[in-house]
Amino acid sequence: MAKEIFMTQWFSDQMLLAGETLIKRLDETDAKVQAAFWILDDEDKTWKLTIVSPLVESEGPRNYYRRINDINESAKPDEDVIALHDISVSNTDNRIVKALKCSVLGNAILGNNRLGRNTLGGVYIEDMYFYRMDWELLGDSIPITKTKDTVLPLNP
Repeated sequence: MAKEIFMTQWFSDQMLLAGETLIKRLDETDAKVQAAFWILDDEDKTWKLTIVSPLVESEGPRNYYRRINDINESAKPDEDVIALHDISVSNTDNRIVKALKCSVLGNAILGNNRLGRNTLGGVYIEDMYFYRMDWELLGDSIPITKTKDTVLPLNP
């Protein structure tokens, strides 16, 4: 089996790459990854990789963790994987996703960004590494900040 990454309070390139690999493999299995990010718990100073998918609600979290475990078990012996206890799966009602969606930053296309010591949509974020958010799976197009001068296209 592959080797599990040892988590520290410092975000590492090893964590970033192992997360990217897992997300890519989840995409290959049509796991419908809506959002993916590492987040630092400001009290415990521990990192968790959070995977948000509508399948967590429809299939249940246990089945989604099983999907991740199968990917980890199929990894090459020299490949880094993230232990299940360092991963959190969530349905689309995730508070961080909602906060990003409601924030000014959510109006930009986020991907591969590090955010820290910010309050987004009323949620304080000590530190996070954001891989991506799939606005289509949210049921939205890319959000637009509306101002009095914004002209929105008409739907035919």
